[in-house]
Amino acid sequence: MNIVQLRKLSYDEVAKCNKCGFCLPSCPTYLVMKEEAYSPRGRNAITRFAIENKLKLSEDTERSIFSCLGCGACTAVCLSSVKTKDIIFQNRECEVDEGFYPKIIDRLVRTLEGSRNISDDDNEDRAEWLELIKDFPEDAFEKEHAEILFFVGCVASFFPMVQRIPANMAKILQNAGVDFTILGGDEWCCGFPLIGAGMPEKLEQMKEHNLKKVADVGAKTVVFTCPSCYHTWKHFYKTDVRLMHASQLIAELIKDKRLTLKKEVNLTATYHDPCDLGRNSGVFEEPREVVKAVPGLNFVELPQNRMLSVCCGGGGNVEMTDPDLTAQVAQMKLDSIKDVGAQMVVTACQQCVRTMQTRAKRTKSDLVVKDLTDLVVEAME
Repeated sequence: MNIVQLRKLSYDEVAKCNKCGFCLPSCPTYLVMKEEAYSPRGRNAITRFAIENKLKLSEDTERSIFSCLGCGACTAVCLSSVKTKDIIFQNRECEVDEGFYPKIIDRLVRTLEGSRNISDDDNEDRAEWLELIKDFPEDAFEKEHAEILFFVGCVASFFPMVQRIPANMAKILQNAGVDFTILGGDEWCCGFPLIGAGMPEKLEQMKEHNLKKVADVGAKTVVFTCPSCYHTWKHFYKTDVRLMHASQLIAELIKDKRLTLKKEVNLTATYHDPCDLGRNSGVFEEPREVVKAVPGLNFVELPQNRMLSVCCGGGGNVEMTDPDLTAQVAQMKLDSIKDVGAQMVVTACQQCVRTMQTRAKRTKSDLVVKDLTDLVVEAME
């Protein structure tokens, strides 16, 4: 995308920004960096000046635009409802076209084109997390046909810290008697990292492949434990198949009494809304319904929740381009959790788990970080 294309797509939207600064207290990167260029208002100004030919794209604009977490908190509080995240991601496409982007992204693209996953592992190993499950029948996974397809995603497939999440989900579905399957090595990355990289056109091949595999399985529903996969399918894939995040399906199974939570978990816990699940996809209540269904658990809300939730720091490819910024945002999030007296934070995103758990370990915090599926399996058993 060049400046002319950016002008057509973004000018009317970016011109709505009245520079009031109401977005500043809600922007995690601004709260950490404390510089105008790292605020929504500043990024809107950069985009507007570039469109008006008053500012040339440069390494400085690159750092500003590619440090955005894509959390969308700015739009949630904007008095003019400026869609700043969309503007920034369109600007990223323009920066890529002009050659101003973190060059580590080139390696990401080569990895996705070659291995079909973000970690450059052998894609046939996508289902190695099955080794965490014992005493399951061999035909429980990778069926030729099933009602529900469990789309696992790259992070949970290949990152050991969160491989327990798909294992948990498989146990939950098996316990509830759900007819499901996985694609294993036939699953490809959903393409979400390419959107954040400013190269959304490159996800087309992955989208076509994944949609064909769903059709081959004959699944009527695709379920995701990864909010970013869910968000990508919901907003970029064109399909009539029912799309559900794991929290929605688990809440449904509990309501239908197909899944019973009996074991008490006697802790004070809060829930962190993942950006791509909550604010960017509108799923707020089902995860809370599941958490509150756990016996013995004392639930407390964070002051900034649902639409106002603060990002964990793991979004927008920022962990890849600026890990220090991710760490500082994560610390800000952990501090807010401890402030409400929570012993445990539950979320519904493998990336949020990785980001918060890594920070908690590095700072020797006693905060327990769990995925929603962790909590369900613990209460289920």
